[in-house]
Amino acid sequence: MSCIAVRTPAWWSAPLLLALCGGADAVDEYRLDDGVKEAGIGLHPPNSYSFAWLNRFVIRPGHETIHAVNLAFGGSFAANNIPNGTPLAVYIWYDSNQDGIPDHDVVVASGSGTVTGTGSNLLTSYALSQAVTLQAGDIIFAGAIITYTGNPQVASIDTDGTDDINPYPPNDHSFIASNWASAPGTVTPVDPAHLAWANQPVASVRNALYGGNSDGTWMIRLNASAAGAPLPVVVPSAIDMGNIDIGTSSTATINLSNAGTAAWQVLTYVPTPNPMPAVFTIFPGTCGVPPFQIAPGSNCDIDVVFKATSHGLHAASVEIAGNTPPGSATFLLRGIGSLFASGFE
Repeated sequence: MSCIAVRTPAWWSAPLLLALCGGADAVDEYRLDDGVKEAGIGLHPPNSYSFAWLNRFVIRPGHETIHAVNLAFGGSFAANNIPNGTPLAVYIWYDSNQDGIPDHDVVVASGSGTVTGTGSNLLTSYALSQAVTLQAGDIIFAGAIITYTGNPQVASIDTDGTDDINPYPPNDHSFIASNWASAPGTVTPVDPAHLAWANQPVASVRNALYGGNSDGTWMIRLNASAAGAPLPVVVPSAIDMGNIDIGTSSTATINLSNAGTAAWQVLTYVPTPNPMPAVFTIFPGTCGVPPFQIAPGSNCDIDVVFKATSHGLHAASVEIAGNTPPGSATFLLRGIGSLFASGFE
């Protein structure tokens, strides 16, 4: 992948990255970005930081219940990116006075996890500990706060246009705030309930990064549903079964969970190509054999076995078909059969 790093003068001394990279293919209920970042934003000089970045959204009819916050991280694969595995927290804020400014707004939902996919355009989904239901027309903010040391590129930003499902005004939907250590040691985390109290108080990306002359939107998206809808979560959604000797096998476990408000009815597995390559076999695990259902807030596991019977790369995509929209629950499988995967003795 080829990416060109371009530093531009900025109030944050943030290295901007023009990334000629592959786009994300996720479809989300709330989104502002077009799937390809132009920048990886971090804080300079090297120090201990707490960094908050968030987008503004307006609740739409039929998508009132928010289940998860989806994020992309860093710049290109070659950049100094926030390391995978770094802890973070995600938040949903309700705009108490509906003025569109996230200064002292109340946190109505949160979740946690670690950074994954850093440097790519892929978004990682972070489920809220409890889904939150709002009213159509409400202004909310969604984003993350992360604490780290150094000067990596943390948050991914799209600066060349929007691709939102609902037409939003083009400007000033993204915000940023930060704390830093005044002396070597631990930095005080940004208080999500008081973003205006940060060392660098919350400000729009337009003003904070681009001096009012340009704008951008963070690659932050939301998963949402109407009341009474299931929301499937498949973890992991891409499984590398490894490079193994012909005649041997490897096994992986996939967790299926329902973050929605109605039962997830799983009817069948639909592979591509169809029929699925014989090297892959799906076993029922704790889920059982389809058809089965997963209650709201519940989960179960299925097992996949890759048995290498021939040389080379084997791959398949599997849709979990049921009472969710087509393509909303899929997982990818790949594995390599080799004559000498385990080496010579």
